[in-house]
Amino acid sequence: MSDLFGLKRFKRFLLSDVELEQKLLILFLMSSVVFSFCSIIISFVIHLDSTMLLITVVTFLCVPVCFVIAQNMRKPKLAAIITILMAYVFFPVMFFWSGGIHSGMPMWFLMCITLPWILVRGKASIVLEIIGVIIFTATIIISVIHPEFVHPISGEYRVAVDIIQSLYLVGGIISSIYKFQKISYESQNRRIKDLLEKEERATRAKGEFLNNMSHDIRTPMNAILGFSALAKKELDNKENVKEYLTKIRTSGEYLLALINDVLDMSQMDNDKMELELSKINLLKIFSDIISILEYQIKSKNLEIRTDFSRVKHPWIESDLIKVKKILMNLISNAVKYSKETGGSIYISVIENEKDVNTSDFTIMIRDEGRGISPEFMEKIFLPFERENNTTKSGVMGSGLGLTIAKKCVECLGGTIEAESKLNVGTGFTIKFNAIIFENGESEALSNLETISFDGKRVLVVEDNELNIEIACRLLEDLGFKTERAYNGQEAYDAVLNSSEDYYDLVYMDVMMPVLDGYEATKKIRKIENIQKSGVPIIAMTANVFDEDIKKSIECGMNGYITKPLVAEDVIKETKRVLIFN
Repeated sequence: MSDLFGLKRFKRFLLSDVELEQKLLILFLMSSVVFSFCSIIISFVIHLDSTMLLITVVTFLCVPVCFVIAQNMRKPKLAAIITILMAYVFFPVMFFWSGGIHSGMPMWFLMCITLPWILVRGKASIVLEIIGVIIFTATIIISVIHPEFVHPISGEYRVAVDIIQSLYLVGGIISSIYKFQKISYESQNRRIKDLLEKEERATRAKGEFLNNMSHDIRTPMNAILGFSALAKKELDNKENVKEYLTKIRTSGEYLLALINDVLDMSQMDNDKMELELSKINLLKIFSDIISILEYQIKSKNLEIRTDFSRVKHPWIESDLIKVKKILMNLISNAVKYSKETGGSIYISVIENEKDVNTSDFTIMIRDEGRGISPEFMEKIFLPFERENNTTKSGVMGSGLGLTIAKKCVECLGGTIEAESKLNVGTGFTIKFNAIIFENGESEALSNLETISFDGKRVLVVEDNELNIEIACRLLEDLGFKTERAYNGQEAYDAVLNSSEDYYDLVYMDVMMPVLDGYEATKKIRKIENIQKSGVPIIAMTANVFDEDIKKSIECGMNGYITKPLVAEDVIKETKRVLIFN
């Protein structure tokens, strides 16, 4: 009884994305069934001719055949053509048997003439229309020339009943089709209007985003170019040069962060986000981020107040990259939008154990800054949205940070909520659950500090002369002996023709001519000599997406470093690879 006569299912079908012609066909068939049933009842009541009743019953039973062809066999056009041809046969027969032009049958002819335009597209509709016009014209002419072929309806009362019956049945079928078409077009127009408005909003947001990005990119670029020129002029003044280089590095890091935000959004828009679970220390991530933001925190005389007392298990299973993105975006926003000087940022983490292996975590980050207006709170997590642009607010940013944070939280299976009051501050609450561990540090990881690079030989594979110069200089400063290869084929040949254990490590660029880094790694892994084929290989590339990391691991690489190279990341990843390989 929950779906009497399948009406709910029929309604869902009419509201689906199926083509309009198929919907109209099913609607016509359903209407024909309903009104044919009504016609049969009327025929019984007024005792119409049994032959005419039989023809109506046959038609009533033929409708399901077309329904099966349209729905079960998934051939709606064929079903529509069969339906129209059946009408072209059935109604002329009915015309001769039920009074000809002195009955309600001409109304049915009118309905049949409209069917090809309603149910079929293209040339088929024109052909069927011409056939229908010929058949119905010939039927009427023959009935006039040979009136003896027409079976008359006896009595004016029955003629009137037949005309009234045809009027209401034909009117009912055509009205139901017309009404549905009108509703469909209105609904389609509303959807198009909503999509246009949504597109216009997105276009405006992207326009503002591009304006902000233009300003935000030019600002660090101007700093980089300006301080580079100053450093070149003042080479003898080491203190000034050191200060200029520090500002150049800061500007470069900010520029890199902007680019990474755009790349992250591109990845998320393409639904390429995947979880890369590993064992991580949640509290250490907070410590690392606060260390990274130390300069900005001190410059604004902010106080970071943390409360981790309710965390029993800092080691959890989660996605390190996504957790870092979430916390970096929220904490850096708290710093950027705090008071001009002074004030506090409150960070707390609460752990609620669900069972032996799992806990629920609640992270709260709150600032005492300028706050967010109620109007903007409604679109705070939308991409490219900023309450004020860089020029008005004085705060640089892409307007993507909170969108990225929300996407990452959802990818972890959690939720994020925001609350804010103007001139009071803004708070974010993140909730998620994770598998917990009693102990974190493994014996190998605890020995990271004992690893020395002095005297170890590394093959640096990179096709860009500037990039290879930077990489080699950085690695040499760490104690490595470096050798160079300028494409994957040269790298493969170098490893193949070297003596056993000659190379301690290979730093492999991914995108190179002749042979790329992935293919070169695969070839190296196939070398028969175990010592040579097993040389540790670290990917060195500008590709920063999770699938790129996964692809590098799948082809046989042992680690992953993104460009531009940062000494701290190089040290950490190199030690990890050397320990576990």
